[in-house]
Amino acid sequence: MKLSIFFIIQLFYIASAFSEIKLQFLNDQNIPTGEKFMETEIGGLSGIVFDPKTNLFLAVSDDRSKNNPARFYELQYKINSNKFEFSPKTVVFLKDKTQQTYKKNTIDFEGITLINDQVIISSEGSINSEPSIAPEIIVFKRDGSYIRNLQVSPMLIFSKDNKDQFGARDNLVLEPLSSLPNKPIFLTGTEEALIQDDRISTPSYESTVRIFKYENELMTKSFAYKLDKVPSIPVGGLTVGETGLVDMIMLDENQFLSMERSYLPLAKKSVVKIFLTTIKSDSTDISAMDSIKDKKIVPLEKKLLLNLDEIKDKLSANFQEIDNIEGMCLGPKLLNGNQSIVLVSDNNFSKTQRTQFIVLEMSQSN
Repeated sequence: MKLSIFFIIQLFYIASAFSEIKLQFLNDQNIPTGEKFMETEIGGLSGIVFDPKTNLFLAVSDDRSKNNPARFYELQYKINSNKFEFSPKTVVFLKDKTQQTYKKNTIDFEGITLINDQVIISSEGSINSEPSIAPEIIVFKRDGSYIRNLQVSPMLIFSKDNKDQFGARDNLVLEPLSSLPNKPIFLTGTEEALIQDDRISTPSYESTVRIFKYENELMTKSFAYKLDKVPSIPVGGLTVGETGLVDMIMLDENQFLSMERSYLPLAKKSVVKIFLTTIKSDSTDISAMDSIKDKKIVPLEKKLLLNLDEIKDKLSANFQEIDNIEGMCLGPKLLNGNQSIVLVSDNNFSKTQRTQFIVLEMSQSN
């Protein structure tokens, strides 16, 4: 019996709807704080991306040019029985509009991605500094040379007159960044809610952040994304902490993995969760809304795939903690055809933390 093309397409979408994504632990690796490479201190790695053309990972540091000039590292890797081992290959210093290395405290790089042979990096800026430094999205050459700035959403922009009523919150913006392979499309977003949109997350409240879609270097759409509540882990009867959207991986134009990190200072604990997030046909485009407060909107749909607490007992015996994970990217395909995912932590250049790599295997089943 012959099947019509329409019926075959229907079967495809039905099968896709029941496709399940699973994440499994492969291995981890730790680099102690203070380790040097090419006269720089390895640390502050807050974003990572894999370049299949060169077979290298690029990991950006949020050093702010304090310890060494703003930079990203090119990392090589070896795979043995699906176990990854990372090591730095070179360091690339990033240049400002004058093609000089960035001066101290003039930048705060967080997310990194690749489109063709250009490197796109997001910066949180420093809103509370004097003078204030606005959030930025910057395009660089692979050698770190400055090319141009991209326009950021006007919803992030603040002034001294209204910075308590409108715009981004200090150190809580443009953390995540991911692009589609071979397409000039990328997503970024705020780590926490914009001041005019919502209050921040608490143990009893889920805040709403913004996701921005760029096509051909122009912002085309924006969506609402609801964060999880701060995990309720009381110490002395108190739960103190914060939650934020720290990175994402675009799977296609309508689905991406999102990673949320919570930090609980009293418990001295990071909680990191990875979700499958979907832009649906009824997801509200909020790009023209100055504020989403009290507006009827449909946020993106998300589904929990993995809480990294579930893999703590599989981590290296010398450091069985989930550190300050901030970066996430697709890695190379594994021998079985499944996709690897690489996570990296920002050690804050603290002796009590590590630069931690965690490698996961992503599989799909119907």
